[in-house]
Amino acid sequence: MTIYLYDDCLALTYIPIDFNRGRRVQGTSNDSVLTDKGISQATALGVYISKRDRITRTFCSPLRRCRQTYAEISGGGAANDNPGLPEPTILENLKEIELKEWQGRLRNDIIIEDKTNWDIFKANPCSLRLQNGTFAPVLDCFERAISNWDVIRSDAASNSADVTFIMCHGAIGQCMLLQALGLEKKEYGKSRRYALDNCECFEIEFESDESEYSSRWRRIDTSQAVSEWQSTYSTQLVSTTLATSR
Repeated sequence: MTIYLYDDCLALTYIPIDFNRGRRVQGTSNDSVLTDKGISQATALGVYISKRDRITRTFCSPLRRCRQTYAEISGGGAANDNPGLPEPTILENLKEIELKEWQGRLRNDIIIEDKTNWDIFKANPCSLRLQNGTFAPVLDCFERAISNWDVIRSDAASNSADVTFIMCHGAIGQCMLLQALGLEKKEYGKSRRYALDNCECFEIEFESDESEYSSRWRRIDTSQAVSEWQSTYSTQLVSTTLATSR
């Protein structure tokens, strides 16, 4: 089973300013739409995807910026004489990390006004607690990642040749990748290697429906440059070695 795990493209809010350029924290807020650059990125990805394996199943976050990215990717494929992507299954748990009182605020303001929590988020994301210490955003994101894989992989059980396209966001995408690689939660936010930037993709392969973890993975960046395949086993060894040396 092959899975394409995509991040949404560059997005901006309807009002009053561009979230990304303003460096506002988005989280699960639903006020963003794609910029012209984001639309261009998504269309290019659609052309690229249409030249690869035929997508048999698709899943998408319920958030507007993800749905719009999905539509532009599908349209890009259709423009390349391809039928485009199938209608997606909307999974609530594919939405971005929930950042409670931080959402909609400028990062610089959070750094100044909630410095203790921000420092925790940067040093040890899994230890972050928001909403008066009652909510753990990263741990919640991991729980949703587990739920997503349960749904997506069980749905593919009848078709080992399945090629799945998942349209999600950076944080939930990273949690899902770490789950697929069998890596610990503490790896979250520790390496660019496992991070998804706007409109990047991880291609993940599972040898069988019974496999606990993926067999190999690779990154496809916004220019559709494809990295070398990396085995999940070697990735686990590298992670263990790095953890020991920290």
